[in-house]
Amino acid sequence: MNLRIKPIGVIKKSSSGLSDVIIYSDFEHVLGNIMEQFEKGKNLLIVHKNGMSTDNHQVQVSAAELVNRKGNLLTVKGLDADNDSVIDIRYGNVVFN
Repeated sequence: MNLRIKPIGVIKKSSSGLSDVIIYSDFEHVLGNIMEQFEKGKNLLIVHKNGMSTDNHQVQVSAAELVNRKGNLLTVKGLDADNDSVIDIRYGNVVFN
């Protein structure tokens, strides 16, 4: 079964092991108050999909730590993705080593 989900943003690999998660302005309201509550050091769960993926998995859920937030741009560490479509972002209770 294939799902068609409209992405709310995109992940761009940045320097020094960091990634930028850009939330499209059309979808900032989808995350609503949660975007305003994102603070440095918070653990996040990011649901994303790589359009170039050849495996059978439709989505991935990755843990990341928020390093900085500026408007609809979230800079995170611990995310191994580049040019992936963002489907959702939530707070996560994960431990980083």
